[in-house]
Amino acid sequence: IRKSGLTGIERDKIKNHLLKNFYGFEILVSPYVIAHLKLSLLLKHEGYELDKNERVQVYLTNTLDPTETISTLTGFFKELSQETLMANSIKLENPILVIMGNPPYSVSSSNKSEWITKLMKDYKKDLNERNIQPLDDDYIKFIRFAQWKIEQNKEGIVGIISNNSYLSQIIHRRMRENLLQTFDRIYILNLHGNSNIGEKCPDGSKDENVFDIKVGVSIVLFVKNKKYKDKKVFYTDLWGKRDNKY
Repeated sequence: IRKSGLTGIERDKIKNHLLKNFYGFEILVSPYVIAHLKLSLLLKHEGYELDKNERVQVYLTNTLDPTETISTLTGFFKELSQETLMANSIKLENPILVIMGNPPYSVSSSNKSEWITKLMKDYKKDLNERNIQPLDDDYIKFIRFAQWKIEQNKEGIVGIISNNSYLSQIIHRRMRENLLQTFDRIYILNLHGNSNIGEKCPDGSKDENVFDIKVGVSIVLFVKNKKYKDKKVFYTDLWGKRDNKY
């Protein structure tokens, strides 16, 4: 807007677009508070002071349970229960065009709500393997939630950086099939870096993770667009030192 010399509409764009159409979900209190503080300060730095009835739409909530309720809380925490109700409305009803994030990885997931458990059945259908517990990893549940949300909207984009195990493991085959049924274009940048299996570059040199973790990661864009009449997957590998991957 500034580059186009349209500074006169800046305030309106912040008030009626940024503050109304961008949402964040955070389950921990500290980063939730910090997010509000940083975003409010950013807006102030850019010349926009939030009115008393305005807020940045970052909510304290569990993304994977859009039916959660907090009816027994009192005082300060009762205010946070209102956060949950507002967030649930966004999860279930608001049309969303883009979902992005770095979901947590946890095979021993504690997210076992009836809602997300039911959705996960699509990734487990007709699998005969004895152990399919890895399909209950939190990061996979976040992908399933995002897929469901875009399906409700019938178009949109999901952009995630996550554990890359679902790209190649046998028990994830139904998940891959299901994602390709929903999305028209899938772009995969496999960042590798899996020290659990001693992953190395094709030439035998050291391969580093982009994070301080042991499992390999990938960046994937899932695109659902009505103009596409076919399905395509684009894939590339990125090996080597962390700095080069950055």
